[in-house]
Amino acid sequence: MCLPKKLEDNHQCIENMSRGNCPICMEDIHTSRIPSHIPSCGHLIHRTCFDALVRGGHYACPVCQKSMLNMESVWRSLDEEIAATPMPPEYANYFIGILCKDCHQESSVRFHPVGAKCRSCGSYNTCRSSNPELFTEPPEVATRRGTGFGEVIRVSHGRGRANSEPVVETSDGSVNSSEETGDS
Repeated sequence: MCLPKKLEDNHQCIENMSRGNCPICMEDIHTSRIPSHIPSCGHLIHRTCFDALVRGGHYACPVCQKSMLNMESVWRSLDEEIAATPMPPEYANYFIGILCKDCHQESSVRFHPVGAKCRSCGSYNTCRSSNPELFTEPPEVATRRGTGFGEVIRVSHGRGRANSEPVVETSDGSVNSSEETGDS
């Protein structure tokens, strides 16, 4: 298999990568006459398959999910969108655990429906690793003080009942619902 000379010392080499199939069309890459593209993650994709993937709005490697393009302008747009769409006060202290698909770091970030930004590399190419949790203080403040995450409050809607009142469970194990507290 031939690769462009400009890639000689400028790509992540993965041994025997050309001995596999293109993850899009499943054709053998080594014997294919279609030129290959090597994204920054090092996985091989036919150039025509890569172009079709990007035209279809997909920016992540189909093998490892790492961003295949420079996404900085997209991340800036998402930053602006999140800044222009503040969360309502009752949801302001919800945090989720995320895993970044670009740098493989886990972190805890404020929940926002637009996206979750990696605290390590700034990417929005992330996935949730935990459900939203309500904290009495931001996790980063509690960590700096050396007290863990502060009091954790889990909010669920009933115990398997549809359209039920919220049930609040605090870190000490006590459970309150609006029916018990008289709140509505």
